Amino acid sequence: MKPSSKKPARPGARRMEPASHVRLSSAELEAASALPALVAVLDAERRYRYCNPAFRVWFGLDPQSLVGRRFEEVAGEAVHEVVRPHVEAVLAGREVSFEALFVYRHGPARQVNVHYTPQHDGAGRVIGYVSLTVDVSRQREAEMSLRRLTAELEAKVDKRTHELHQTIEALQATVQGAPDTVLVLDASGCIINANPPARRLFGLAPERILGQSLSAFLPASDVEDFSEFFEEAKRSSPDIRSTEPRQSLLRHASGSLIPIEVAIGVSPRLDHFTAFIRDITRRRNLEAELMRVAVDERRHIAQDLHDSLCQEISAVHFAVVALARRLAEAGSAEAGTTRKIGHMIEETLDHARHIAHGLGPVMEEGDDLVRALRRLARTTEDLCKMPCGIVSSGHFADVDRDVGTQLYYITQEALNNVLRHAQASRMDIRLTRDGGDVVLCITDNGRGCHPCGESSGRGLRFMRYRAAALNGSLRLRNRPSGGTELECRVPVEAS
Repeated sequence: MKPSSKKPARPGARRMEPASHVRLSSAELEAASALPALVAVLDAERRYRYCNPAFRVWFGLDPQSLVGRRFEEVAGEAVHEVVRPHVEAVLAGREVSFEALFVYRHGPARQVNVHYTPQHDGAGRVIGYVSLTVDVSRQREAEMSLRRLTAELEAKVDKRTHELHQTIEALQATVQGAPDTVLVLDASGCIINANPPARRLFGLAPERILGQSLSAFLPASDVEDFSEFFEEAKRSSPDIRSTEPRQSLLRHASGSLIPIEVAIGVSPRLDHFTAFIRDITRRRNLEAELMRVAVDERRHIAQDLHDSLCQEISAVHFAVVALARRLAEAGSAEAGTTRKIGHMIEETLDHARHIAHGLGPVMEEGDDLVRALRRLARTTEDLCKMPCGIVSSGHFADVDRDVGTQLYYITQEALNNVLRHAQASRMDIRLTRDGGDVVLCITDNGRGCHPCGESSGRGLRFMRYRAAALNGSLRLRNRPSGGTELECRVPVEAS
């Protein structure tokens, strides 16, 4: 028998298992070679039978140099202690997945995700396992950073939410405790929220007005004005947070009309609006009292002009006329000059009487309003040389003297505005009754009013002021046929 040609193995040399024990197909080996994760095949004694190229990247070690070496020699005892129970489980035939921090003997410590898959022989015995180790250090660091940032963000959100809740509570306390009524309206003008003062203003519990349109509580004559006002508020520039206050009347549950002042708060990013409503009854009463005082003072001045100055001028006029007659009889050359002086004094007397009538129109009874307006129309025609018609229909005996006086002054101011601004060739006055209201309408055939110009003029403000003092309304609009129409509507209690 020929002696064996094999050389005896050197003491300590690693015994290599046949390649068939690797149990990875060529396709699997090719795929493992391309992976950045560690792929290894170990036998039942935890010796490496295959290592992919990633070992070189991770540890700077030649993968082939690791074949035959035990796991703990390569990874170190610290890592071996971590994986020991998992290796025992895989060698018992179970797939194992776990995550741990590996402090390697070679290379840096890494947070890894490990998966062990048992390998079996033909008889079903476990002969080793495949190890897949993925470095998840950066992922875990990113997750920790994300958790930290999330915690910081949640803390900021909690703080901001707390501050917001405090702000909302303070705002709610302000709104609930406000002396004025605050309503929240939707885009159609319906009430969706109301503060406690609404009970006093409406005469109804706040919940009973919810869902109703604010226009439903206004008199019919003010509904169109409010609708236009609300639409203007909805079209307001984003820089405008609240409209200018607008005066109107609100119907109380008892049926009485309460003078109010309304402003609309605008929030472009929301689909609702805030109506701030103030009861101005006391202010109206004070204004009305002031106007009564002013009217009385003007009446006294007019009376003094009529009874004193006009009488004295009249006496002077008679004396000059008598002098002119005597001079003429004497054939004096000064008679003509004296007559001219008499005419000048007569014209001065006429002007003084016009002033007296303008300061204190005589309206001791309601029907005197019509006579005063007719006299005003004639005076306007005479002085301004512009036709001024007047039409009245209905009875006005129940019109209070102060109401009539204010309507007279509104007419006077309206005619002055037409003469100054309208460039008209005719104006007309119409006085009518509409149920319990007196309606005064002044029209002209001029150039019309600018939509946002003359509506803020001093004359118009005074007219609105006078109408409001009578719990009335005043509207200025362009006529379809050209020119301007001013309508003043004042409620009159039946006597």
